[in-house]
Amino acid sequence: MGYMSEVISIVSGKGGTGKTFTAANLSLALQQFGEQVVCLDTDLDSPNLALQLGHTPEDYTMEDILKGEVSELKAISVHDSGLMFVPSSLHLTGDRISEDRMKEVVDRFSGFADRMVIDSPPGFKEGFYSSMKISDRMIVVTNPEFQAIQDVKKIAEEADKHEVNIEGIILNKVEGMLEEASKEEIESTTGLEVIKTIPHHKDVLKSIHTMRPLVSDPHSKVGHSFKEIAANLTGNQFKSPWYSGLVRGFKKITGV
Repeated sequence: MGYMSEVISIVSGKGGTGKTFTAANLSLALQQFGEQVVCLDTDLDSPNLALQLGHTPEDYTMEDILKGEVSELKAISVHDSGLMFVPSSLHLTGDRISEDRMKEVVDRFSGFADRMVIDSPPGFKEGFYSSMKISDRMIVVTNPEFQAIQDVKKIAEEADKHEVNIEGIILNKVEGMLEEASKEEIESTTGLEVIKTIPHHKDVLKSIHTMRPLVSDPHSKVGHSFKEIAANLTGNQFKSPWYSGLVRGFKKITGV
């Protein structure tokens, strides 16, 4: 794309798939592999990135950047891990991000980050296309519902039309029910690889409620999944500690 930083957009065909959960955990996982990452919340209608990272936007947001009221760098917040991110306002503002403006924002952040992760708006409106067109690659987050899979197929078609690479699908909220679309059915329908399956687990709900990403838990099975994805993206390897299963079992027994 011409930028110094690689731009990875996390996209979905509809809201509620776990897109922001993925953006937050993947950004932190990349950071743990020594990458300097900037995560941008461009989902202006339903922004949750800051909350997922345990932060309440009190200072400057993406909307302030778009209005030209602050510089891009001044709007950066920093997570305890060192991850840099730009939140969006929790209030509806009616702001939108055009493709040209998105290019300007990305170009401004590029150069002091190895990778930029964009939490894109769901669906197929202007914000989705603005994110897609400036991306080096995209990761699609979906649920194992047949209607959601049709949206993934549309995303694949649009990405192919605009010559944007899709890294693959993260299949989230899997419960193992007979009514769910299988990994094989999803890959056959969309022509994309399912790179990771994330179960619909109480730890995920607890993580969102406590605003503590699972990647921060060294023994979380879901956290390990995101570390595996980050390892593949960065050319590294990740192997879960052999004793993590024992730790999880102990926590389950004791209720910790």
